Amino acid sequence: MDLAKAMFRSLWQSNIWIACNALALHILVGEYLGLTSDWTTSFVVFGGTCFVYNALRYRVRNDVEASVHPMVAWQVRHEYVSQAFMLLGIGIAAIGAIRLPLSILMVLSLAVGLVWIYVQFLRAVGWLKTIIVGVVWSIVLMAPLQLAWSLDEALLSTMISLFIIGLTLPFEIHDQTFDRMAHPAMKTVVHRLGIRNTIWLSIGCFALVGILSAYLGIISGVIMSLICTGFVMQCQEQTPESYYYFLLDGMMAAWLMIELALPY
Repeated sequence: MDLAKAMFRSLWQSNIWIACNALALHILVGEYLGLTSDWTTSFVVFGGTCFVYNALRYRVRNDVEASVHPMVAWQVRHEYVSQAFMLLGIGIAAIGAIRLPLSILMVLSLAVGLVWIYVQFLRAVGWLKTIIVGVVWSIVLMAPLQLAWSLDEALLSTMISLFIIGLTLPFEIHDQTFDRMAHPAMKTVVHRLGIRNTIWLSIGCFALVGILSAYLGIISGVIMSLICTGFVMQCQEQTPESYYYFLLDGMMAAWLMIELALPY
């Protein structure tokens, strides 16, 4: 039983779970736009997410305060496995990337650049992290599809950003102690607003997701905004790790399953 629990936890601690959910959301975007996501874009999204999330946590593995965080602690205990996942992730992403147009690669490079600039120069501006996460996810999920960027596509991109921000805010609640230990000067959203207001801000993001979904005719988006609101209202600092990393991250895959299940 202990082995089974350890394997289950490693699903999200190794960032494989978040990469799978990123892929699900990418496929979902393609479904909305009437596009079929081929293997090249899927490789870029899955492999890139796996690499970036492992790399960001791996780089602080020697930081005593940061390594207390369960996600970083996993990198410390399983260093070689983490390195293998990073190599696997960047390898998968590279296989897909070599078949993408240069213009798309430049846009994806912009997303990577935003992450690098934040990590190197803006780390102390904690609230900015949440916004950058939403923007970068939107770019990575939609840019490989080579869109013409009509009004509906721009609104869909905005909706995806809001959805990711809405999911990210509860993690600030879970991580507030770790953030305070690792970066005493950092003021994340929850440090500035408190737990209750952070939850309301997250709910506000999902309300906007619901409104945009209704405008775009995306029924599953309306349903998903209500489901996520219910889950976010239960978030507290003492809420189990699995609630955040398995259930909340899993909302992306759940959205795809709801979309596929609806009888259009």
